[in-house]
Amino acid sequence: MSLPTAGRSTLALNVALHNAMEGICALFTSGEITSRSLGQKILAARYGFDARSQEPPGGREAFKATALPELNAAPLLRHGARVGTSAPDSLRAGLVAAARKNRTLRLWIVDSVWHFSDFTDEGRDTASTMAELRTLAREHDLAVLVTSQVLTTDPQDPDEPVTAAHLPDGMASHSDRVLVLDRPGTERLRRGDTYPTAATLRSLSRPGFEVELELEPEHCRFVLA
Repeated sequence: MSLPTAGRSTLALNVALHNAMEGICALFTSGEITSRSLGQKILAARYGFDARSQEPPGGREAFKATALPELNAAPLLRHGARVGTSAPDSLRAGLVAAARKNRTLRLWIVDSVWHFSDFTDEGRDTASTMAELRTLAREHDLAVLVTSQVLTTDPQDPDEPVTAAHLPDGMASHSDRVLVLDRPGTERLRRGDTYPTAATLRSLSRPGFEVELELEPEHCRFVLA
């Protein structure tokens, strides 16, 4: 989870791509990013260029001959969930796509819990969604990573740390571990400001666990600082 604009979707996509390049079949489901945009972000993260405005390293023909076959062979599936798409529907699409590649789905990224949560009088029912995702994980023997945007008690105070108290309902009780991505300074940006790249990934489940990261925005990826 993270505050808005910290980069949780990018980090989650990096996790999916890393696992796929290691041969682990992964599904990235997003209700916030279209399948086409996901494809462009994957290209940027893996090969270091923006497919929308830059030439591939070595030229397009060489890229088509070498990089594209590698990426197509990698077991990374993506699904741009539309309004009204349920979590089981999205998983079903991933399972079908994996079967077509003769793969067994092992990792499912859900970006984010809010997209699949119904409105109630009290707001989004994230607790029911988290319970449903945990049930699906057990039924299909999956590791599931769920992202969520959070807001602190005082949105005007970006220095207030994100804690377990800020978690959406059900996220703590239905998760084995909870990680927070902090990227200080993004909330105070003004037009023309330099985008902050330093970030910290820390655990709410294991106090003291922290990893320092650096965002490479043009490549849509985080690297170890």
